[in-house]
Amino acid sequence: MSLHEKMNRYLANQQVSYIKLHNLHWYVEGSSFFTLHPKLEELYDQTAEIIDEVAERLLAMGHKPVASFKEALAIATIKELDSKPISGKDTIDALAKDVDWWVKDTKEVIAAAEKEGDVVSADIFTGYLKEYEKLNWMIKAFLK
Repeated sequence: MSLHEKMNRYLANQQVSYIKLHNLHWYVEGSSFFTLHPKLEELYDQTAEIIDEVAERLLAMGHKPVASFKEALAIATIKELDSKPISGKDTIDALAKDVDWWVKDTKEVIAAAEKEGDVVSADIFTGYLKEYEKLNWMIKAFLK
């Protein structure tokens, strides 16, 4: 898979994650609501910025970014959630799985960018990796 194909899969996963984070934000219930509700909003705001940056990077590289939800769902590895109430524990479990995917996807893009000598893309995605690894640590600490 080429760098731009990996970046488009990454973009698709972020698009699905954006909707999924809203779902979790709206439907989380239970004693951790006041902790998770604002954190999920922070994450979907961050995801919106990432979506825009990755799409614009693809365009700057001369490629077309995935720009429809139908296309995104076809290539995404992250799965949607049903629109229904979800416990804080199940919210964290879903988020933990997705963050693992974000880390994996990000590392794959960095490796492909480095292989192609694209230092700009590697730098952009290294910044994402830093944030995702920190979030991964925070989720694990929250679960203890």
